[in-house]
Amino acid sequence: MATEHKAARPAYTEVWGDTVVITELLAASVICIAATMIFYFIGNSIFLGREGMETGLAKGYSLLIGILGCILSAIVCAKLYKPKRVVEERLEQEDILHVLEAAGITPEEEAEALAVADPQIIREMEELELYSLLAMIPEGSPNYKPEYKQKSEGI
Repeated sequence: MATEHKAARPAYTEVWGDTVVITELLAASVICIAATMIFYFIGNSIFLGREGMETGLAKGYSLLIGILGCILSAIVCAKLYKPKRVVEERLEQEDILHVLEAAGITPEEEAEALAVADPQIIREMEELELYSLLAMIPEGSPNYKPEYKQKSEGI
């Protein structure tokens, strides 16, 4: 039973720093190369058959038609082979301390800066769900909200 489960999973390979299903990569490559060349040869037959057109200009236009085929095949492959990666970003309290240390600022200095930060900056941080940083805002400051601590603990 374990071997059946293993056989059903696709084989992932790392290519240029990205993890891909090798069969999908090969299929997409074949589709793109074939479409590009077919479009190029179609353009070649159209433009080289025209009277009065220079050969260099006809080949240039054929190349543009080939590039159009490349773009269209990339769109097709993007629809056929969806991304499989799931990106989860969590900012833990320990990570924040390392980030602040790398930035050359202490947690106390960051808390003071957040206490008087522009409300637009605070809204952007809320949109990015940086509640671990927002939880550092001291009570009594204009930017303090008690839900920041609750949300940072809930992550």
